[in-house]
Amino acid sequence: MSHSLSVRQLEAWYGSNQTLKGINMEIISNHVTAIIGPSGCGKSTFVRCINRMHETLSGAKVKGEIILDGKSIYEQDPVVLRKMVGMVFQKPNPFPSMSIYENVVAGVRLNGMRDKQTLQGIAEKSLRMAALWDEVKDRLNYSGMSLSGGQQQRLCIARALAVEPSVLLMDEPASALDPIATLHIEELIRQLKEDYTILIVTHNMQQAARIADSTAFFLSGELIEHGPTSGIFTNPKDKRTEDYITGRFG
Repeated sequence: MSHSLSVRQLEAWYGSNQTLKGINMEIISNHVTAIIGPSGCGKSTFVRCINRMHETLSGAKVKGEIILDGKSIYEQDPVVLRKMVGMVFQKPNPFPSMSIYENVVAGVRLNGMRDKQTLQGIAEKSLRMAALWDEVKDRLNYSGMSLSGGQQQRLCIARALAVEPSVLLMDEPASALDPIATLHIEELIRQLKEDYTILIVTHNMQQAARIADSTAFFLSGELIEHGPTSGIFTNPKDKRTEDYITGRFG
């Protein structure tokens, strides 16, 4: 199922510091869109606006429109919205007091599901989708913290998938991982785009080139350029994009 996402004149602040300036962007369904740019350019703020996490911070403010499947996200209950827009963070963050199984079904339980068989089915399906089932199926009652870093990150992806979102946001999901675990996550992202619209914030140009269908370059809170990844990397239209990609700054 495809899910369209439109961002119109999006502006965001932390206190008096404006972090996003008039962002307009159409995000293509069932695509991986990479968000690149130097530190402090607004990448993380941008994805946090899409699931309304930005406005939970004290002193944070947002203006503009984000339309998901024809409906403004600001007219929706944030709790309901976060079911539709899943988030995976830079550092794996399993719930430390919970087992692997409990971690996966935590969100589904929160939404009121109590049937044991249904929960077990959701746990298996989500862990399979996160390419983790075969590694953990015999120790589902172990602590989520007993897993390696890469496995913990896939557990967090399984947890995000369990509530059946339509959009998956990933804020540098592999930056804390070793190269092998990173490849696992990248392979997983490629598979997941068949069912999800994915936005990934990354500092790693090679990663964007490997997994993203389209790439958006942010600089000082502005969207400088957005288009097919191959074009952005081989034939950027803006000198600033070229300078960043070739390593002249950032």
